[in-house]
Order: sequence, then structure tokens, then C-alpha cells
Amino acid sequence: MKIHKEFEKRKKDHIHLSLSSKTQALTATYFDQIRLHHEAFPQINLEDVDLSTKLLGCDFKSPHFVSSMTAGHAGSLSINDVLASAATANQWLMAVGSQRRELVDKKASLEWKSILKNHKTLKLVSNIGIEEVITHKPKDIYNLIESTQSIGLYVHLNSIQEAFQKPGQVFFKGAKQALAQLVKDSPVPILVKEVGFGISSKTAKTLFDLGVHVVDVAGKGGTHWGVLEGLRRNSAPNDWLLDSSLVFSDWGYSTVESLLDNRKLVKKNQFWASGGVRSGLDSCKCLALGAKAVGVAQPLLKAVFNDKGNAKSRHLAHESVSKIMQKFDYELKVSMFASGVVKLSQLNTKNVVYETESIGL
Repeated sequence: MKIHKEFEKRKKDHIHLSLSSKTQALTATYFDQIRLHHEAFPQINLEDVDLSTKLLGCDFKSPHFVSSMTAGHAGSLSINDVLASAATANQWLMAVGSQRRELVDKKASLEWKSILKNHKTLKLVSNIGIEEVITHKPKDIYNLIESTQSIGLYVHLNSIQEAFQKPGQVFFKGAKQALAQLVKDSPVPILVKEVGFGISSKTAKTLFDLGVHVVDVAGKGGTHWGVLEGLRRNSAPNDWLLDSSLVFSDWGYSTVESLLDNRKLVKKNQFWASGGVRSGLDSCKCLALGAKAVGVAQPLLKAVFNDKGNAKSRHLAHESVSKIMQKFDYELKVSMFASGVVKLSQLNTKNVVYETESIGL
């Protein structure tokens, strides 16, 4: 079918372009402007620092999770199997890529059944776009949860991306009512995330008022999905799309800005952070600003491929991805040790953040 061929091409383009420097870090992340107190005289041992946490009712060894990337196309099974194997080995939660294709092609769910068969202790979070929530019945969306045996469901908000993926054909009207209905009878917690443009406190409050369990701010500074779509669609008759997408290079809020803007909501609501996170120190800053978990995407996907852009063997890819996960966890552990804390809960209860004034929030 033509629609499936177009879907396959789009997803392959997404992988290729998300690894390109042309779509990365087009604007400031502000992680460098968050300073943490250095405790020169910590009364703890490094080995005592504990990264374990509970997310969506399940225990994990780390607050890091595999952020949503790709699914439902030729090649995604091998990529997701590697991510799943590394997530299982390091006891990370894994959020899946968009399950949009499963709504029109039931065979697409076989990808997750195969992965779950191979990785029996893996915990997943499902993922679908807000447009699909608007245009489909809640029971159709709940089926996506069943196919992945998920412990939660992400609904992603991607207005800028959709505007350049489908010029003039973006329909978000009715999103509030549709999301409220989805939350009402969902068998698992509903999480809402952006895809690289952040979430303000005003929007976050609206989402929590609807009963959303987690808001993942997913700020700018990582992959710019508007520019990515501009690059992908920049041909006749849309040869102006790339230039237009670049106009929005600095649009939105960074992950840091979003967390700072939402600091008054953090005490009573659960925030996760993703978008432009490139080290365990970045993660520590997110957690110190109130995030409960931190998502990593592009660095993990990059580890699946070699320098020429070709997929590594499964064994080498697993080793590479697992090393990135271990690197992030170790950097987070050292950050906590150097801040004088042994538990994640202490990061936002002790006075760990030293300076944020230069950001202006």
C-alpha cells in the first residue's frame, strides 16, 4: 500500500536525519548555566550512592529511561531489540516509538511481541500522538497498551513537527476533550510529552487538571523535529520548507527552562525530563530541578550505528548502547557524590542547585 511505503520512507528518514548535526543542538540548552553545589567534604562513599527509583509503580536501578524513538517499520525491530536488550541489562525503563502504524496495520504489533518474548523483564511505556487520540476511539488506543504490555502510555504533542511534516494538514482541535476521555478509563497512567519544544507551567497545569499522571517537558536543544521535517520535505513543490523550519530554530523552551518554569508545580505533580540531555551531569541537574526521571534518546540511537551510518552487528550495538547507559549512570552517580547526596530524593530536598540566575527565570 502507498500509505505504508510513505510511512516506511518517513521513518527511515527520521533515523538518518536525527543522527545528523544539521538537526542537533540548534539552540542553547542552558545546562551549562545550572551550577550544583560542590561538596568538597562529603561524608559518604561513592559506592553508597543509590540510583534506584520507582517509576509508574515499578522498581528500576536508574532514573534514566530510553526515550521514545522509532517503531513500526522495516529495521525498527532490530534497533528496538538492541535498545530493549541494553535496557533490560541495565534495568532502565523503555518508552517505545510511535505506535501509529498499529492503528491501521495490526501486524505492526508483532514487533513488540517479539521483543517482549526475548526480554521478559523489560518494562515498556506505549506511545501515540495527540492527533490519533483525537481521531480514534479510546478503546483503539488502549489496544496499543495491550500489545506492549505497557505500564504507562505516552501521548506526544508535536505541533511544530506536524506543521512541517504535513503543511496545512494539522488538526489539534478537540485535543483537550479527547485527552480527558482517554485519561478517564485508561488501565495505565497517562504521560504527556513534547518532542523538543518544552512545556510551560500553564500547559502543565492544564494537563494535570485533566488527570495526566506525568508531564515530560521534552525541551529544545536535542533533535529539532521541525528542521528535520524541513530537511526531509525540502523538494518541489515545497522547496521553501527548510528555510521556514529554520525560522523556528529557537522556538520553545529548553528542558532547563521548562523545569524552572514549573518549579511551583513540582511538589504536587510528577515531571520527567528529556530533550538535549547529553550526560549524567545534565541528568543530575534535571533531577535537582524537580524531575523524577530523565530520558535519553539520540546518544543511544547513535550508538547503534557506526561512523558511516550503517547498523552495527547486534552484539556490537548492544555493547555500545549498554556502555552509553553505564556512562550516564556513572556520571549521575559521581554528580550526586560530589553534591554530598546518596539518594535521588535528596537532590530536590537539599539545597543542591547553586545558581540559576543567569538564565533569567
